Amino acid sequence: MAGEGDRQDRKEATRLFVAAAVALILLVVMGFAGLAYFTEMMGEADPFSAGLGLKNAALISFAVSFVAILVMAVVSGGDAIFGELPFTIAGFLIFFVIFWLMIAWIF
Repeated sequence: MAGEGDRQDRKEATRLFVAAAVALILLVVMGFAGLAYFTEMMGEADPFSAGLGLKNAALISFAVSFVAILVMAVVSGGDAIFGELPFTIAGFLIFFVIFWLMIAWIF
């Protein structure tokens, strides 16, 4: 017979599995959306075009930052979602600004 500790461990394992599955599904969906966006943009390849502006770089940076923070939150066992929310939000904002400016600068 399963004890109370076993049931609790199963519930926690199920929650972590569901969180990882949702994160993986979001990652795949965002990857396909980004691929569709870039293939549409690459259709008119001009080496001397203006490149990405700040607006498009912000969209890409949001997706990259969101996925990075989501992966780190899931890998940490879900602790970063509830216990360290202010640090998670601050990390997201720092990632967002760095990725945003670097993407706009490089591309």
